[in-house]
Amino acid sequence: MKTLKLLVIAGMMLLLGLNLQAQKINYGVLAGYVYATPHVTQYEDYGTKLFYPMHSFNVNGFVEYRLSETWGIAAEPGYIRKGGVFKDKEDISNSSDHQLRLHYIQLPILANVYFSDRFFISFGPEFAYLINKDASFPSLEEQHSAYYKFTPLEESAFEISALIGVNYSITKNIDLGLRYNHSITRFSEIGWINPRYGIDLGIVSERSNAYNQYLQFIVRYRIKPGANKRS
Repeated sequence: MKTLKLLVIAGMMLLLGLNLQAQKINYGVLAGYVYATPHVTQYEDYGTKLFYPMHSFNVNGFVEYRLSETWGIAAEPGYIRKGGVFKDKEDISNSSDHQLRLHYIQLPILANVYFSDRFFISFGPEFAYLINKDASFPSLEEQHSAYYKFTPLEESAFEISALIGVNYSITKNIDLGLRYNHSITRFSEIGWINPRYGIDLGIVSERSNAYNQYLQFIVRYRIKPGANKRS
């Protein structure tokens, strides 16, 4: 009988502990508007700007573990489309036909720092994997730059980037957020070809790195707010 009482007490304590841990977890879904434009290094040297902003979106789930009223750790697995719009410096009329759409499965791992009942910041790494691309670029012969042409892009599948954002809770279930993200690893290398005396020799004279970057406006809905989430 004594052993049975001890087992019952131990079981109740275990269930209580699991319940307390569960109250520190909140989860839900988020979606956002993405303003994406690749950052290309050294392109100014070639008298042209390769990419202009592209309007895009993301859809994610999220789960957050609240360490305290001040700190939380969140994972946000989901989908995002990155990329940009190509505009030839001397022929921008057909720019809408030249878009680079990069489709990623992403996993931001973020630290959330709560400064008040409603305001908190988020920062941390984002890991992404390229699952598909949709691009329509002019060929080397169709590019109109008088001095330099660029070779076709060769995207890297795996990407690591850094993210920082500010968030505001309008209710205990709904947050609004504004974020900025810039990749640490390049998604492509661009080779520049110099047509000498009007004849394209096909020799790559210089190379630039292309990095994804984006601004993002998100709406987050908490299906299950944690106990530490203030109203």
